[in-house]
Amino acid sequence: MSPLTRVAIFSLLMGALGACAGPEAELARQQAAQSHYEIGLGALAENNLRKALSEFKMAADEEPGNARNHYALGNAYLRNNQVDEAIVSLRKAVELNPRLSDALNDLGAAYYRKASYDLAIDAFRKALANPQYVSPERAYLNLGIIYFTKGQYDQAAEELRKSLDLFPQYHDAHFFLGRTLLAQGKIPEAKGHLEQAVKLASDVAIFHLELGVALLRSGDSAAARNSFRRAVDLNPGAPEAEEARRYLRQLN
Repeated sequence: MSPLTRVAIFSLLMGALGACAGPEAELARQQAAQSHYEIGLGALAENNLRKALSEFKMAADEEPGNARNHYALGNAYLRNNQVDEAIVSLRKAVELNPRLSDALNDLGAAYYRKASYDLAIDAFRKALANPQYVSPERAYLNLGIIYFTKGQYDQAAEELRKSLDLFPQYHDAHFFLGRTLLAQGKIPEAKGHLEQAVKLASDVAIFHLELGVALLRSGDSAAARNSFRRAVDLNPGAPEAEEARRYLRQLN
């Protein structure tokens, strides 16, 4: 057998082996990606962001065509306040799967942190355009927060009411609707929503602070004082505690 014949046979043999190994190699990559993804979820549950980021990066590298991996990585970046990196990963996720509404919602949240409000609103609206989105109340809440930040209180209240229509026990939506109504001077209604927020999540200091403001503006100084004290007790070193102390000094 001539050397050229041996080379030709060897090339054909390697090609055949490669054809056989291709699907197996792809399956191995998918399994590796799944393993990294699951380990990343466990790390995220333990608030170990460094490990979660490492695992989700490896998942995305092993299986770059899976939108889920890029979404998980973007979510971890966002939790770690790496906003620019989050935007890159989340945009990749929605490019791969435009109906991945959770990724769109996180993308909107990332744009919000960069004060890119129009881009954020567009992302939230796209999330809501998916009729199969299982958590639309989150997108409505985020839209309400953006409009509140922009001082568009009527629009903010409209979006927040949509959130509560879907999930009446959503304490964050009650809180932000209460703040919005306070800004509009609708004190009794604002107080009602802030009281509901405190009832649903009594361990959040800023909820007590804003309820104290509503109570003070409604003329109930004694109840306001109790709310401000509760805000201080819950998180003494937080900015909302310092704000509550300022109100208490005024009341005293």
